[in-house]
Amino acid sequence: MMYNKMSIIMASSNSKDTSTKKIKSLVRKAQGGDAESFGTIYEIFAERIYRYIYIKTSSKEEAEDLTQQVFVRAWEALPQFEFKKNPFSSWLYSIARNLITDFYRKKKPDFSLDSENALEMPDDLDLTERLIIQDEVRQVFEAINQLPLEQKDLLLLRFVDDLSYDEIAQIMNKSPLTLRVIQHRALKRLKELMGEGN
Repeated sequence: MMYNKMSIIMASSNSKDTSTKKIKSLVRKAQGGDAESFGTIYEIFAERIYRYIYIKTSSKEEAEDLTQQVFVRAWEALPQFEFKKNPFSSWLYSIARNLITDFYRKKKPDFSLDSENALEMPDDLDLTERLIIQDEVRQVFEAINQLPLEQKDLLLLRFVDDLSYDEIAQIMNKSPLTLRVIQHRALKRLKELMGEGN
């Protein structure tokens, strides 16, 4: 049952699929001062970064502000960015993660999820189906909230933002193998918390 709930969350992650080649081209142009290329980068990644921050802060206003700060910092640091083995998206998530850490140091809110804003559902669902899905998603996020921060971050990046282990490894500064172990433990604990451990 939990995997069905997680697949609902994953399905809401409608990230824009853009080729690595196109992203590299846009980044190189933006590094040369092309603001229009950076604007395109913003359009590609802003929704994903916003969703990640929103889920972590539980505040629309804070998420909007922090998302803007991510892109301001990215613009300022863009000349130093290098494509080695790190995808550009991982670099943006790292900036977001650091800003969220600063946010938590200043003000530690309760983790919650306004499922109306964070979860997009097909229009053809009737009200009963929407309410059931929203309740299941709420239960999943309440259980995720009880996990240690590292496990919570991993699950959100992996299942909500649909990032690869390699991308998450760059963001969290861990090896992909270590992340798989953390994910296994997190999912096991999540099952227990949701009463599905038996």
